[in-house]
Amino acid sequence: MTTDTTRMRRTPVKSAVVLEREGRPKMVVYVFGAFVRASHWIRNALLIWLVLSGIYIANPFLARVIGSDTSSNFILAQVRGWHVAAGWLLLAFTLGRIYQFLFINREGKLGLGAELRMAPILFDLKAWRDQLKFYLLMSKEHPHLTYSNYGPLQYLVYTALYAALLIISVTGILLAAPYLSSGIAVWSAELLRPIEVAVGGLANVRMLHHVTMWFFILFTLVHIYMAVWNSMRTGNLLVEGIISGFAAKDMPGAREATPEDLDKPAAKAEKEG
Repeated sequence: MTTDTTRMRRTPVKSAVVLEREGRPKMVVYVFGAFVRASHWIRNALLIWLVLSGIYIANPFLARVIGSDTSSNFILAQVRGWHVAAGWLLLAFTLGRIYQFLFINREGKLGLGAELRMAPILFDLKAWRDQLKFYLLMSKEHPHLTYSNYGPLQYLVYTALYAALLIISVTGILLAAPYLSSGIAVWSAELLRPIEVAVGGLANVRMLHHVTMWFFILFTLVHIYMAVWNSMRTGNLLVEGIISGFAAKDMPGAREATPEDLDKPAAKAEKEG
């Protein structure tokens, strides 16, 4: 027992480990990289603030403080300023995540994005059928996808999510510019002016911004429910994975790992070192 434990500790962090489950074993693999996990939680925090501050900007219900300095009475301006700052930070993380999606391969190097390579899952009719049967409780077997970390429904929704992030960022820039005299928002708004004209003016831009906000609210509620439900029903460690980076995947033909299996990555790493 001591020998096995020692060997497991020598195993590199990203090595795969087999968990014995009822039915098929599951292979625990490193799925979510550090940037994906960090940007996921930072975006969540930013979106919470943006939604709350956006609701206040639409309906500024806080009264000014009587007898205080004039500068502290501009509550709406302060909230709007922090709202815009959070919006720029959200856009930065969004562009970084899209860049990773498009151009970072499985080895973490520049190339055709690993997630972009998974796009054929959208046109896999069998994958659609298997995933919908699982979600509609018509099948207990979670779909096994060998070439994609996501099912077709997840891939479609996540693609729509990043499109919505771009929409809310663009509309946010157009809405922020009229309150400023100079700066990157004003310069960006000039470049984006054709979009403002195309949607019919700032009133429609504001409405599009508002509707997209509700998309994020609904997406977050459904996303949390589905992630927890999926993780509990399949034991795939999906919720834990977005914290640790590791998730459990069904591996047809997988067997229980032996001490020799666990020791191979360590031996290879020592040889390469």
